[in-house]
Amino acid sequence: MRPYRFLNHSVRSLQIILAAALLLGIQALPAVADAPKSLLPAFGEEGKEFSVKAKDGNVVHGWLPNDWTDNSDWAPVSATYTKLPDSPDKAAGAVRIKVEKVEEGGQLQLTTYQGNQKYKKGTKYVLSGWIRSAEHTSVKVGTRQMSEPYEFYHEEDLAPESEWKHFEFAFTPMMDFQAFMMFIVHDPGTVDLAGIALEEKP
Repeated sequence: MRPYRFLNHSVRSLQIILAAALLLGIQALPAVADAPKSLLPAFGEEGKEFSVKAKDGNVVHGWLPNDWTDNSDWAPVSATYTKLPDSPDKAAGAVRIKVEKVEEGGQLQLTTYQGNQKYKKGTKYVLSGWIRSAEHTSVKVGTRQMSEPYEFYHEEDLAPESEWKHFEFAFTPMMDFQAFMMFIVHDPGTVDLAGIALEEKP
C-alpha cells in the first residue's frame, strides 16, 4: 500500500502546483488587459489610397492608415504619402510624407477626425511615436482648435534625424477643450512617421 500512497501524494502535490500556477496566471491577466491603448485610431498597417485636389491645381495623394486623413485641400500644397515597410515598431505602421510644393500661405496638415477630441483639465496626455527625415524636415504637432481662429492649445516642434527617433509630446491642459491632434509641415521636404499613439498618463 505504501507505493500507492506515495503515488497518490505525488498526484495531489502536482494538482496543487498546477492550481497555483493557474491562479497566478489568472491574476496576471488584468495587467495585460489593462495595458494602455491609444486614444487615437491605430497608426497601423491597414489603410487605403486616396487622392484630393488642393488649391491652385495642386494634388495631395497616396496611402494613409485607416481613420487618418490629410487636411490640406484648402492649401496650395502638393504632397505624396507612401506606406513604408521598415517601421521601427513592428506592431505599427509607418508613412513617408513627401511635400513637393508649398506656396505662400500653405502648409500640409495630417490629422484624424476619429478618436479622442475632448481634453480634460488637469489630465496629462502624452503623444508618442517615431520620426525620421534625411533632410531634417521640421514638423509641428499639437492640439488645434476645431473652428476659427484655428489656433493651437498646445504645440511642439519635432526635430527629426536621418535615423528613426522616438519622440514624446506631453501636455496637461489648464482647462477643458476640444481639438484635433494635428501634424503640420510648412516647407517642401520628406519626413517619415510611425507608431503614433496618444495616452493618458498618471
